[in-house]
Amino acid sequence: MPTATPRRIGSPMMVVLSVLLGLLMILFGLYAGISKRYETVFLPGTTLNGLDVSGMNLSQAERVLQDSQEDYALTITERDSVTETITGEQIDLSMVFGNALAEGLAQQNHWSWPLAVFGSRSFPVEAEVTYSYDTAKLTEAISHLKCMNSAASTPPRDAYLSGFNAETGGVEVVQEVQGNLVDQSILLPAIQDAIATMKTSLDLEELDCYVKPAVTADDPALQAKAKQLNEYLGTKITYQMGKDKIEITGRQLVEWLSFDDEGNVSLNNEKVTAFVRQLAHDYNTIYANRTFKTSSGKEITVEGGDYGWWMNEPEEVEQLSAQILNKESGTREPVWRQKAAVLGAGGSGDIGGTYVEVNLTAQHIYFYKDGKLVLESDCVTGKNDGTPTGTYSFTYKERYATLKGENYSSPVSFWMPFSGNVGLHDATWRTQFGGNLYQAGGSHGCVNLPIKTAKYIYENIDAETAAVIVYKLDGTQSSETSSQSYEDIASAIVEALDEIESSGAINSGNYNVMKKRIEWAQAAYSHLSGSAKAEVTNYEKLEAAVSALKRYQNG
Repeated sequence: MPTATPRRIGSPMMVVLSVLLGLLMILFGLYAGISKRYETVFLPGTTLNGLDVSGMNLSQAERVLQDSQEDYALTITERDSVTETITGEQIDLSMVFGNALAEGLAQQNHWSWPLAVFGSRSFPVEAEVTYSYDTAKLTEAISHLKCMNSAASTPPRDAYLSGFNAETGGVEVVQEVQGNLVDQSILLPAIQDAIATMKTSLDLEELDCYVKPAVTADDPALQAKAKQLNEYLGTKITYQMGKDKIEITGRQLVEWLSFDDEGNVSLNNEKVTAFVRQLAHDYNTIYANRTFKTSSGKEITVEGGDYGWWMNEPEEVEQLSAQILNKESGTREPVWRQKAAVLGAGGSGDIGGTYVEVNLTAQHIYFYKDGKLVLESDCVTGKNDGTPTGTYSFTYKERYATLKGENYSSPVSFWMPFSGNVGLHDATWRTQFGGNLYQAGGSHGCVNLPIKTAKYIYENIDAETAAVIVYKLDGTQSSETSSQSYEDIASAIVEALDEIESSGAINSGNYNVMKKRIEWAQAAYSHLSGSAKAEVTNYEKLEAAVSALKRYQNG
């Protein structure tokens, strides 16, 4: 009977184990071999400084990085949708790696390649590299940028106050202009830094490198100034110059006013003075030559004299300035040193309808009131052309004056001076007027009048505006004279004595006036004829007044 072979237990399992072990060794050898490869190349999914370098060795990765910078461009975004670029090519941009790539490769775990291959994992690697460029070429590239051309750039403009707006009646704050002028001290280092870090864009607005206006529309000081100025510009001052209206409005005031940083307002005195000076130039008529139609019907030009409108310019500047600074609207009259009858009519029309006309050649005067001839009379004027010609204002008018000069003292009742010590007045010491009396027995320059004539003129003129027109006119000579009535003189004396009595006792307050009245009455009475003296029916009042005056003078 055959002998049985013993059965080997477990052999198939060993076979399987051996196979598996062999496979594992093969796989490990494959894994190790691949891992060994990744010691010199980058893992799949590896980005180096943002660039895909999967499976690349150091030199290949370096090439990729070098190629990336060849297309480099820095885009500079400016105002008004303007863009400019600086390319790497312009400035010879290049990379300097040193050990950066090798360190980046060494940082990766080459044994982890299956995770990269089968796990879709990414491996971003940042390797520090430096960039170099030609400094001279960068400087040139920057110099050609439009934003670096200051001459072609629009500089910023501060917000400011507009001129006068007639529609709004004031000024407005005008918006500032930002412009596009860059601050090169900010822009230059910013461009250099952007290129050094390979930035591809630079926004100048975000960089805040534009030169800014110093004052913007919302500036509190500017807004306050506009408000304050508009308060003044609402002032309206009107000069009524005869038929003319001269207005000062905000349009002028905006040029005259100024404010300091504290908001204090001041007025440009030169401009106010220039305005007043022009106003005076346009409406002053003092010293003007005048075309005048004489009572004889002949038209003449009268030269000289001080009649006419005469503005007090310094005082007007002061008062007008005060009115403006006080913001007082309204109609104003200039400050006049002297007035005439009609404003705004020029030198030949300012006389108006009330004036005294003195014809030295004819030794005759005419008195016009409101345009009508109401009185005319013979007169006696200065001998040897002693009465000045021209158009004059009455300086003033005065009852009872004593005219004094070398070798004479003449009390008068109605005194109306117009040129220094020359004036119209009564002459009770004369009985005859007119003709050629002035040639041998003329006055010291005054126009001597019968007392009745002097009284009428005195009572019907406004000394501030009435004119005296004195002229010579060939062909109007006359040898005829007229007489002054003693009765008229006596009647004036009676009236004066009644006034003296009604004034009461002489005292310190009325002494000068009373003395002149009494002296005139005495002088006038002494010139009367014997029969005329009898017409002074209240003569005792003169005696009483003379006695009272002496008592007062003697204390």
